Amino acid sequence: MSVGLVIAMPLRQWGLVDACMDNDAGVETVDGSRQRARSVRRAGWDQIAHWTPGVPGSGKWPPPDEIVKPELTIARWLLTVDVLERWAATGDRVGHHDTAAQERELRDLIVSRLQAHGVQIPPVRR
Repeated sequence: MSVGLVIAMPLRQWGLVDACMDNDAGVETVDGSRQRARSVRRAGWDQIAHWTPGVPGSGKWPPPDEIVKPELTIARWLLTVDVLERWAATGDRVGHHDTAAQERELRDLIVSRLQAHGVQIPPVRR
């Protein structure tokens, strides 16, 4: 069983993770990463929105400024880092520079937290 790591952030930032993972799951990817992207989103729904299948009224997100504490495996956090960078690069290509900057800022936050726990992060190619 993989150990989970909690990285606290405002819900507004987790919303960027959720949106990028939704984008990633919606396009053709390789090596099963579509399923992995969905698993990151599901973890957020379960932990943050308290989504429970079949339970009406579950799955409501807290306010955007509330600090949330998603717990993911190191592998899922590394996937999150990759997906944030991929969609930031896409945003830059299509002229969405503000969103791309937010995605990279969040990526850098997650990377710094992972590195503080001794996780080696491959350099990003921009």
